[in-house]
Amino acid sequence: MFARSLSLWLIASLLTAPALTALGQAAPPPIVGPGAAPPVQNPPPLSPVVVAPAVPAPPVAHNGRQHVLLLRTEGANAGDVARMAATKELHQQALRYKSLDVALSNADLVEEMFEFECTEAGVDCLGRIGHKYGATLVVFSELGKTPDGKDALTLRLIDSGTARVAQISQQPLPSLTDFQAAVTKGLVVLFGPADLAYADVEVPGTLVVQLFAGGVALVYVDDKLAGRTSTGRPPSGGLRATVPAGTHTVRVVKAGFRDWTGRVTVPPNGTIEQTVALDQVAVVGPGEDRDKASTPITRKWWFWTGIGAVVVAGTAIGIYYATKSNPASTGAITLSLDHVDAASDPIFSGKGGGK
Repeated sequence: MFARSLSLWLIASLLTAPALTALGQAAPPPIVGPGAAPPVQNPPPLSPVVVAPAVPAPPVAHNGRQHVLLLRTEGANAGDVARMAATKELHQQALRYKSLDVALSNADLVEEMFEFECTEAGVDCLGRIGHKYGATLVVFSELGKTPDGKDALTLRLIDSGTARVAQISQQPLPSLTDFQAAVTKGLVVLFGPADLAYADVEVPGTLVVQLFAGGVALVYVDDKLAGRTSTGRPPSGGLRATVPAGTHTVRVVKAGFRDWTGRVTVPPNGTIEQTVALDQVAVVGPGEDRDKASTPITRKWWFWTGIGAVVVAGTAIGIYYATKSNPASTGAITLSLDHVDAASDPIFSGKGGGK
């Protein structure tokens, strides 16, 4: 009887222990026999977990370039045509900045503001819109009026990470159809000078001019003095100059030699060598100029004068020896060098007194 009562009590204790634990009451200590491990204490209740609201991650650069979001141009007093034209010009010129990853927003700004419950296009609201598209910078443009009442384009550059205005520019407009100059100047204020296209970049090359016989000469490239050659012979001598790539006119000048002029094409980031052989001019004597010194001898007046004197002298000598060898042919002999006076000459007229 006692054993049965003890068994019922143990069963009741086992059945009521989980209920007591659930109600926060301590369960009766278990019976620990010799050599058994100590009972495991219940851990203290955990503190309630508080989940922090999600914070958007800061924008990151795309492919090493800053991501710029261009918003559509606004303007309460400007029509849709003017706003669209300004937006198009702004987008086209912004793409010239190769160091920036530029994207144009396709959504209406009012709709974007409604999503973030913004009442105005303030810095905080524009920064949230930039976060939405992962942009590091946001460009906000607006058509308005200058203080003197002229049309103007206002540009604001918003830093999405700090939600602050990084730059601001207001440029007057000649008209609501001419945005090019205003956009160019405004973007220079926001981002600095635009990157040049590769075709517009001046790539230099190297020009080497050498004299075939060595020596010093002046070298002009496109009528500008590039320098002078050294005294050594090729390949040690010559002039080495850095010039823009392309075709140039080269002129080499050296005293006592005729100028050399030619066209050379310098490759970009390359070298072109030009060896020049100069022609020496005739030596100019005192009182003579270079043109006279270079005149052929057959065109000199003294050349033909000398030839005439030699002919006259030879004729006189021949007549002398002819009369001496023939004594009968003696008498006065008159020579005439002018054919006009030949008729009055006694020899030709037959009135001579010779015997």
